[in-house]
Amino acid sequence: MNLSMFTIAFRHYFKRITRDKLGILIFTVIPIVITAILSYIYSNNTDEAIIVNGYNMVTTHISIGMLLLFQLNGGLYVLHYLNNDFVKDMKWRLKSTPVPTHILAFAALASCAVFMIIQGILVVGFTSLFMEAYWGNYIVTLAVIILVAIFSVLLNVMFFFLVKKVSLTETLSWVSAWLMAALGGLMFDLPQNAFFIFMREYGSPFALGQTAIKASGFLAPSISDIIIGLVGIAVIIVILGLIVIRLGRRKLA
Repeated sequence: MNLSMFTIAFRHYFKRITRDKLGILIFTVIPIVITAILSYIYSNNTDEAIIVNGYNMVTTHISIGMLLLFQLNGGLYVLHYLNNDFVKDMKWRLKSTPVPTHILAFAALASCAVFMIIQGILVVGFTSLFMEAYWGNYIVTLAVIILVAIFSVLLNVMFFFLVKKVSLTETLSWVSAWLMAALGGLMFDLPQNAFFIFMREYGSPFALGQTAIKASGFLAPSISDIIIGLVGIAVIIVILGLIVIRLGRRKLA
């Protein structure tokens, strides 16, 4: 891959993404606002001790869930660029440029992932500094943010290549993210049987990320769970990446 061409294309797409004020609002401000509202409601409706070691456990649980839920949908950013630049309006203009299509596409995916990582760091930083949320080991949390961002981009690109409609891809993205969050125990208590315990702890990228973050601190300390969580998401990313490369060669040709 030509590095100079990739750098130019990356800057181009990163600037376009940062101009999307609505996206910043949805994926950075809203998860913080929802966390604040739900934390206030639940904290005032429980008799259990919610402050442990100086951290608010209600805020912690909601913050981790909201971070992962919105990160899983962050890949929606890249859909509009794929649709406009590589499928519809700009397709033939871009094909006439000296930059190969695969470099443009990779730059779009990479810029989207980097932007999502920055947004995830902002959510963690704000909830940690101002809302007493506990994020365990920050290096592990950062690794989860990076892996989930890459997973989200690849998942949404795969959906888009398969259905070729932005609106349908958005629906699939939100449904899959909410399903993973629900099975990860974010919305309600799950039955205590082997299937739901597995789904809550290891059954999806949401569950793997959540388990890794909690295992990295005093919530549920476990080196093996950190490794399982991070490696599990990485393996899924490799599989998705191979699928996306195969689909991309056919759909963007």
